[in-house]
Amino acid sequence: MAGRGPLAVLRGCYAETLALEAFVQREQKNMLFFYRKVIWSRLENIGIRNHFATVHLRVLPAEETEAIQQKKYVTAASKLRFIPKRNGLRPIVKMDSFVGSKKFSKGSRDRKAHYFNTRLKNLFSVLNYESTVNSSFLGSSVFGKDDIYKAWKNFVSKVLDSNDRLPHFYFVKADVSGAYDTIPHDKLVEVILQILNPEERTTYCIRRYAVIKMCTNGQVRKYYRRHVATFKDFISYMGPFVSSLQESTSLENAIVIEQSLSFNETSSSLFDFFLQTIRNNVLEIKGRCYLQCCGIPQGSILSTLLCSLCYGDMENKLLCGIQQDGVLIRLIDDFLLVTPHLSQAKDFLRTLAAGIPEYGFSVNTGKMAVNFLVDDDDDIPGCSQFKQLPDCRMFQWCGLLLDTQTLEVYCDYSSYASTSIRSSLVFNSSRTAGKNMKSKLNTVLKLKCHSLFLDLQINSLRTVFMNVYKIFLLQAYRFHACVLQLPFNQQVRNNPCFFLRIISDTASCCYSALKVKNSGSDLEAKGASNPFPSEAAEWLCYHAFIRKLSKHKVIYKCLLRPLQMCELKLFRKIPKTTMQLLKAVTKPSLCKDFKDILD
Repeated sequence: MAGRGPLAVLRGCYAETLALEAFVQREQKNMLFFYRKVIWSRLENIGIRNHFATVHLRVLPAEETEAIQQKKYVTAASKLRFIPKRNGLRPIVKMDSFVGSKKFSKGSRDRKAHYFNTRLKNLFSVLNYESTVNSSFLGSSVFGKDDIYKAWKNFVSKVLDSNDRLPHFYFVKADVSGAYDTIPHDKLVEVILQILNPEERTTYCIRRYAVIKMCTNGQVRKYYRRHVATFKDFISYMGPFVSSLQESTSLENAIVIEQSLSFNETSSSLFDFFLQTIRNNVLEIKGRCYLQCCGIPQGSILSTLLCSLCYGDMENKLLCGIQQDGVLIRLIDDFLLVTPHLSQAKDFLRTLAAGIPEYGFSVNTGKMAVNFLVDDDDDIPGCSQFKQLPDCRMFQWCGLLLDTQTLEVYCDYSSYASTSIRSSLVFNSSRTAGKNMKSKLNTVLKLKCHSLFLDLQINSLRTVFMNVYKIFLLQAYRFHACVLQLPFNQQVRNNPCFFLRIISDTASCCYSALKVKNSGSDLEAKGASNPFPSEAAEWLCYHAFIRKLSKHKVIYKCLLRPLQMCELKLFRKIPKTTMQLLKAVTKPSLCKDFKDILD
């Protein structure tokens, strides 16, 4: 990974920087890069100066440090580090120490750390509980693909139920500039005050429990959870509690063990803890302590939730009604508005582009995009810097490609361009490398088989075929990346049946996920509205692997012939109309994103 901007500054100082900059233009995920110490030191200084300007750090005098150390709990001290990216340096904080921790004995330090972390987790759990009870606190916030899927499916279902013909939709994408670092503390305190309402002195009952579960692959996994309730909805006995838990989560083949039960957390005590935490946020930079006067640290478990709550409050007060007949989704600080009303799209764009100083809110105009034209007459600040894509069919947002005409969803694979698949996989080359490879590939496959791409209620059969094929194609690239890292005595030619079984299991695993995502329909029944037989999934899988592995014939000579034979047999079983559709979605022109992958 690289920081192009800072490197450009040093270009005249070091001749080797030119070569280094060219080498690390591409973000290589987990790949390790090395910088000369003198170059990295200068880059780091640039990052520190920029961070000082953004978050308003103040040097912490010795007397204030002493006052913090005398408190019942000691505030965590965050250590600042930087990750290079294409256009700068990303500041990351690691909360692994405490203010003046060297002055405490190990036992005292551990007790203070345990006390602080326990209170922090309790605060996090209670804020989550209140956000669940009153979802309006979060506004349009989503916390991952599962939440995006729920919001998007709800929107698409309403559109399909209310219209014979889909209206024209206007898309607006906006990204906040320095979201975590610019939120004013006073506004954040105001938002949390409204949520916790300390004057009511609500008492929360926090139950800690463990879940030991047998997974489908035979492995035993342990989960540690916290459950929050008030006296109104508290379930005292473990039996009824587990029964209620089963209604919202799957506890099949699981054992639930109660660990502890706490009744001493009140809304007022948690709010006091929040105040002291946010107003005593200490940052340690090069041996000196600074007080962060604006923004929230990105290394805390509270960061994402606090940011979402703050912007949720902003939406409730300033963006009411903006998603009439449409949908507003926000993944932390990435906004997406889809609406059939051009006036609402422009009003939304105008509000965000003007900035909202009360919330420290300003957009990154370079990352804003719309699928309609905006001109100076619309009175939208910085409109000339937006990406205006009036002819855009596929709209990019947070790793997704959204069809602006049909509202279907595809996965965006453009982030893999010019990157190494091997750098995105953590692979263990040991005596059981083959077994580890199989487990790793199954794990990453399940992550890609998401309902957003496989649900036939929001996507056409052709779209699902294409999504499944690209999932298999990426899996073939991952398969090759793992093979390249196998020990010499575990090569493909030594045990071809094992590797053919991995490919076959890939097809069956994906098809199983497909059936789960479409549980209400029989995909293989004759006359099904969206027929997707298991043979189609197998054919797509074998075709994807043949396409990738045929580029490395020396390595996979023993696999290609069996795969081609299986593909031919399936070709004869699949109905003609389905086969035509499969051939259409596997055209090389539709998979251009994979051409630039390095492995």
